[in-house]
Amino acid sequence: MRRLRLLLLVFFLVVFAVFMFNSIREYVTSDYVAPEITAGSEQMSLSVNDSDEALLQGMSAQDNLDGDVTDSIVVVSKSKFIAKATRNVSYAAFDKSNNVGTYVRKLVYTDYHSPRFVLSEPLRFVAGNSSYDYLRHMRATDCLDGNLSSQIKITMGDTETASESASKQSIHFLVTNSAGDSSSLVLVATYEDFESYSKASPALSDYIIYIKTGEKPNYRSYLEGIWTAGNTRKFSDLGFNPDEDISIDDSKVNYKTPGVYTVTYKLTRGTPMADGGTYRTDYGTASLFVVVEDEA
Repeated sequence: MRRLRLLLLVFFLVVFAVFMFNSIREYVTSDYVAPEITAGSEQMSLSVNDSDEALLQGMSAQDNLDGDVTDSIVVVSKSKFIAKATRNVSYAAFDKSNNVGTYVRKLVYTDYHSPRFVLSEPLRFVAGNSSYDYLRHMRATDCLDGNLSSQIKITMGDTETASESASKQSIHFLVTNSAGDSSSLVLVATYEDFESYSKASPALSDYIIYIKTGEKPNYRSYLEGIWTAGNTRKFSDLGFNPDEDISIDDSKVNYKTPGVYTVTYKLTRGTPMADGGTYRTDYGTASLFVVVEDEA
């Protein structure tokens, strides 16, 4: 019996010794150290059109056992903006033991601008309808995300009487991109009786434009034809001459100060008078919303 106990003790000591030897060998030979990522600079400047491959420029990774593992570096995420056109980019690098090294550096976009609105028809509606589709001709585009039209939100503002045949209402349009940057515009919609709605007025190719401070666009380049009852026709079809019959008033635009301004296009028609003069008959007007952005 004593001899059996001794044999069992020896057996357990051998098993314990083998277990400890294997554990120590596994610990010594295992890799628990993550790769170290380095960058040529803590901040990079890129275009919004650059791909994720450009985000890897100047990056390298070294592992204590595997050596150069630069090829394993991937972009993990891009944060929302921490400042205008500036966000953090997170990276990861892997070694053969699946240890993960991480790194974060700043990305500054050199040509970023906030989301912009596009309006292809005037915000004019026939009064008395049960519902109005304010977003039918409104789109939103973004230099990072592309089309954001489905994310436009609207809030109705104050209503006021414009004339016996029309009333006006302010509408707040808001859109936000994936970087957390928002753009908003307060525009004015008009509700008119059918006679006023059908009245000929200038038709424009765009009803919202964006310019930089100090820039003055060629407003006549936006003239497209005659708008009446929701349709656009050629000037010649209705006997109008755009150079003579359309006047443009941009007196409310402050080209030095960022903001949203209105340029008014007025349609008239001249009738020769017996005394050699010309009598001008007033028709409708069109509003072009001009967004003046800071040069920076």
